[in-house]
Amino acid sequence: MTPRPDDQARTELRDLAAQASRHRDEEHDRVETEFWQTIDRLQGHYHGAQQDIADALDVKRNQILRQTKRYRNADTARPTER
Repeated sequence: MTPRPDDQARTELRDLAAQASRHRDEEHDRVETEFWQTIDRLQGHYHGAQQDIADALDVKRNQILRQTKRYRNADTARPTER
């Protein structure tokens, strides 16, 4: 049987768990941003691409629009369509 932890061990464990949680949250945010910025670029490939993406992801076109606007930044803004 493992020994019972002391207060210092508990504090260290809680700190490590909190650090792991923050890291997970940061990576989730980074991956989510990267995903929606990629989708933003893909929807400009051809007329109707947004609907095809929505069908592939099993979401509504409106969600594609909202999420790509949310995660869009000046560096990845789509070029104006012709």
